[in-house]
Formats: sequence, C-alpha cells, structure tokens
Amino acid sequence: MGHNLFCGQVASLLLEHIITPWEQFRSWIFSPELNVNPPQSKLQKSPRVAFSAALRDSGSGDIGPFTTSTPLKYKKIFSNYGNCYNPSTGVFTATVNGVYFFRFSMFNNVSPTPNSVVSLNKNDQLLVSVWDTSGTDSHDMGSNAVVIPLKVGDNVYVELAANRLVFDDGMTYNTFSGFLLFPE
Repeated sequence: MGHNLFCGQVASLLLEHIITPWEQFRSWIFSPELNVNPPQSKLQKSPRVAFSAALRDSGSGDIGPFTTSTPLKYKKIFSNYGNCYNPSTGVFTATVNGVYFFRFSMFNNVSPTPNSVVSLNKNDQLLVSVWDTSGTDSHDMGSNAVVIPLKVGDNVYVELAANRLVFDDGMTYNTFSGFLLFPE
C-alpha cells in the first residue's frame, strides 16, 4: 500500500510540475498570436548558385596574346551549381537577383614581355584587375575578388587584355570562382 501511495504522489508531481507546464509552453509557443511559425516562402529551399573552374582541362602553354581584349574560357569545371557558368563562353550569367562573391587568379611564365593584365568585368564594365609588368623575374601570380549585387541576366567574366598572355598547365594556376551569398 505504501508503494502505491508513493507512485501516485510521484505521478501527481510529474503532472503538476513537469508535464502540465510543458503542455502550457507548447500551446503558447505554437499559438497563432505568437506567430513563430515561419511563412511557407521561408521554408522553401534557397537557390544554389556556385561555380569554380580552371583555365585548362588538359595540356600546357600560353593563352594569348590576342589583338583585342578577350574573355578567358575556363574549361576545367570543378563545380557548377545552377549551371550559371558557361565554359564555352567563359561567362557567368546570373539567374537570381542577389549579392555574389567572385574571385579569379592569374599566372604568367613570361620574361620579360609581354606582361599580363587580367580583369574581372560585369556587363562589359571593368571591376577589378591583376597585372604583372615586365621585369627580370618570371613565374608571377596574382588574384583579386569582389562582392557585388547582380540582377537576373547580368554577366560576369574574366578578360585578358589585348596583346597580353597568361600561362597554365596541369597545376591549374588560373582559376575563376563565384557564388551567391544571398538572394535579394
């Protein structure tokens, strides 16, 4: 009899001090007045846009010089989520309005001329550049990066300046990468 009384007291305490407050909390947190449930649009998956590519998928040697400034075509694709980067043209085309991060690197194996000048462009406007002037050294490398807003249809690409060249081989020195930080 004492054992049953004790079990009844424990059950009563559990109900009074643990289960009942939990049920009250649960009904409060999910109440329509509190509105803590995220809207359905927030539950939808965010767009996945990211790519990374290297200049050559095989072989080695100089790329350029060309008589006019020329978009570089990065052929070795490491990733291309959202298929926004086109290796045939070297152009990334935004399919989502948002803020993006882009980075590129440049390598040359040239001494003393021609030197290398490579720029990141948005819709035919220069954003940032990397360059290496002629000198007594060779095997020079540089990179640059930006965070920029893009609208659907905006194009971003890396351009080799006229009469300049870069070198690449299986070590994949020249890369171009970008990704969506957040949609707007």
